[in-house]
Amino acid sequence: MDNYYTVDKPEHGSQEWLRVRWKNEDGLARISASVAAAVHNEHNYMSRADLCVELLAEEAPTPKEANMAMERGNRLEPTLLKWFADLEGINVATPSKMYAFETEDKAVRLIATLDGITEQGVPVEVKTTRKMWDGTLPRMWYWQGVQQAICTESDRVEWAIFDSSQELHRYTQHVSSDEKAVHLNACRQFLQAIDMGEIPDDIIINLKHAEQLNPDVKTKSVELPNGSGILFQQLARIKEMIAALEKEESELKAQVGMYLGDAEEGTLEDKKVVSWKSQKRETFDTKRFESEHPALASKFRKVTTFRVMRITY
Repeated sequence: MDNYYTVDKPEHGSQEWLRVRWKNEDGLARISASVAAAVHNEHNYMSRADLCVELLAEEAPTPKEANMAMERGNRLEPTLLKWFADLEGINVATPSKMYAFETEDKAVRLIATLDGITEQGVPVEVKTTRKMWDGTLPRMWYWQGVQQAICTESDRVEWAIFDSSQELHRYTQHVSSDEKAVHLNACRQFLQAIDMGEIPDDIIINLKHAEQLNPDVKTKSVELPNGSGILFQQLARIKEMIAALEKEESELKAQVGMYLGDAEEGTLEDKKVVSWKSQKRETFDTKRFESEHPALASKFRKVTTFRVMRITY
């Protein structure tokens, strides 16, 4: 039998909150509703590769400094939630729990943090956007709603959307059993690879992802697999191609620069196509500051550890 349960919700956005969303009580990775769309590669800010690396990492994600959009949402959310409840003439509570779901075989593990929930157990999700609401849920929101419906055993999600018109729009997302099944199947396949400590076959990671998975040097040397020499040959060819393209770019820009002369911008058929402006840059003389104020400099020195890859093949 599938398992529906709740867990205490730590302070929203805190390290403990991120940890609870990241792994369940058995230390197994789980997917949170806010990134559910990434499983389908339909998240605006997180790819399938990003989510894969986050769940495979040795440590939970760390809190990020709130940007303007996050700050706006956090401050307006309680007001908009009450506004929605007043318009609907219902009671909406802000849950002190997070809603979790696991399939009977524990192969699928999901969790959702709700903005609000009605007395009938229907999730209420609040969104603020600088765009105009057109009546259609963005795919990122759609999958978030599907997962919230799964975790709360609900057949719908109520949305309160405050857009650039300064109006609060209400929208009901009906979630069918088929929609839930599609999401559960995708999460099952995704988590199957994660549980094996592997990257799904259809995911291509970049160097940043590789560094996130291996942030520290622990071994002096390792023998690379047979046949991996072709990677270095490809890298050498790409390096040559980049150098040739950069040289060509510089030569072409030089021709444009000669046409411009001392002019700030150039037009083609009365349309501005290029600018070449003078800029000033101020830099802080760190070396001099450390020499003249060593004690003060040490108090503000920040050490960042990162890995640098240099090809010597």
